[in-house]
Amino acid sequence: MKRFLLWIIGVILGVVVLLGAVMAVSYSFTGEGSRPEAAAQFGGQELEVNGSCWQVPLVGGVLDKVFAEPETLSVQKLGVLYDAHPALTTPDWATYTTLTIQSADGAPLFTGSASEYDSFLFPANGEYKAQMTVWRLPAGGLVTRFEGGSNGAVRKNSGLEHPAKPSGWYSFSFRFTLQASANVELSAERVEQGGIVGVAITGMVGETAPTVETDLGSVQCTRSPSGWRAYIPAAYNASAGAHDVTLTVNGEVLTKTLTVLPKDFGTAEVEAEPAPTEAANTEFRNSIWPLYEQPAQEKLWSGGFVCPAEDYLVLLDFGQIKITNGQQGSKSNSTKLYTIPGDPARAPANGTVAFAGNLALTGSTVVIDHGCGMRSYLYGLQTLSVTRGQTVEKGQAVGALGEELTMDFKLGSKSVNPWLLFQTSGGLFWRENG
Repeated sequence: MKRFLLWIIGVILGVVVLLGAVMAVSYSFTGEGSRPEAAAQFGGQELEVNGSCWQVPLVGGVLDKVFAEPETLSVQKLGVLYDAHPALTTPDWATYTTLTIQSADGAPLFTGSASEYDSFLFPANGEYKAQMTVWRLPAGGLVTRFEGGSNGAVRKNSGLEHPAKPSGWYSFSFRFTLQASANVELSAERVEQGGIVGVAITGMVGETAPTVETDLGSVQCTRSPSGWRAYIPAAYNASAGAHDVTLTVNGEVLTKTLTVLPKDFGTAEVEAEPAPTEAANTEFRNSIWPLYEQPAQEKLWSGGFVCPAEDYLVLLDFGQIKITNGQQGSKSNSTKLYTIPGDPARAPANGTVAFAGNLALTGSTVVIDHGCGMRSYLYGLQTLSVTRGQTVEKGQAVGALGEELTMDFKLGSKSVNPWLLFQTSGGLFWRENG
């Protein structure tokens, strides 16, 4: 029995020595190359590490080897960047990033994550300094719980990952000169009457919205992830031919030319309607006209619009010349549909209800603001089920249809062809997410 116990003790000691040897070998042969690559870029340039701390798990996470480099005062010089929003690229393994940007005099301009930087615009051209830390945390780990030291101490793995992976951070410090200029692109240089042309304004600094002037209508700019966006209407009665589009961006004046092509919308026989009363006209002007010039809010639609009525017959189409008792009249800026009473009147796209009420001229009326100056006007509903200020989604019922629905889609005060919107066609959907 005594010999057996001695044998057991010997075996245990042997295993311990063997494990110790394995751990010692593993520890000694684990070098800095076991850390992930510090693959971070700013403005297309590779960033140099100026500090780090990594815990590399050994022997299945029984212990960690720590590689620590205290942050230095060195600052990488990137030189001149010509993009108003230099691209930030973080490593694939990154789970958490902090970025701080300062002006040349040290005033903080931005503090946030890499995703929050996507919507940041620099206030002006000039000198800037940035500090960034990129972390790889264990699954479920928090930055505040990370035990990365700076003295190379060996510490036990957190046990949050199986198998354990390296966790830690790299820091980067860099400075650069921003020298950007505005760039303007149109979705098309030629557009038929009733169409829409998208405008993308990139490469600019500052938060001041650009201005767009054209005789085609009032145009307002709203923010986009890469700068600013705007939409120019070519109304059903826009003059055919070349039109100047003048943009002012931070004092810089840029000019584009947009050519409007004539379109034959055809004719439609309509019955004579009694003239509205002056009181009805005044009520309509006071309730609806102010919406034409309301400040444009951010883009709310996504993808194509839907027709407010699912089942319908077109009585009078957009742009058609109205023929009454054999006499030619004006072109129609709206579309009149024969609909099934009681069917839901659908919101054409996501938006905010800008008006909901009954008007003597147009009956039960709903106006939905879809952003960027784009609004849909639905007239002649049987009942309403929304109120002003309410948020609606594409296809949501905003009321019940009557026997006839008149729908008018406007950019500002200019009516545009609704069928292009339903077909996801034209400049309204150009670079939709950019």
